[in-house]
Amino acid sequence: MALQLTTVTDSLLYLPLADATVITFLAPGISCWACSILIKEPFTRTDKIGTLISLVGVVFIARPTSMFHMSNANTPPAGGNADMSPAGNTTSSPGSASDYDQVTPSQRLGAVGIALVGVFGAVSAYTTIRWIGKRAHPLISVNYFATWCFIVSTVAQLTVPGIGFLFPANAREWALLLFLGYVFA
Repeated sequence: MALQLTTVTDSLLYLPLADATVITFLAPGISCWACSILIKEPFTRTDKIGTLISLVGVVFIARPTSMFHMSNANTPPAGGNADMSPAGNTTSSPGSASDYDQVTPSQRLGAVGIALVGVFGAVSAYTTIRWIGKRAHPLISVNYFATWCFIVSTVAQLTVPGIGFLFPANAREWALLLFLGYVFA
């Protein structure tokens, strides 16, 4: 079976947001380990135990088929409780990205792999920031990150099909955008 992941965003097509979020919990522990090797920082027993617990949790979330031999009839749905119906108006249709019960094991494993690429990117960033330490003002790192996000987003919008730029459609969306800019600025 070939993995059918075309972009990094496909990770969220095949994993629920909660599962993708849990995978990112590996980043702090791996960062501690990387800093202990690369810049000789201490990697305490508590750090090791926390990293191991995170790793075990990610294995249970990822559910690799080589470790968990279950038939599809006994496997709980990836999206949560199958007995609950979604409240309110939903826009999902059969075969949409939110239909996690139809995800094949190879698609799920590929999505976990893509999420792990993001984890290693975060580990690289955290380790680099720890290595820089007090030699540079923290705003330099923040502004550098913002600049790279702008460059990557612009290139993605111009080159990746299906990604575009939309202005807020109404006053409510403008207010939400301004609120985010004001609160987090």
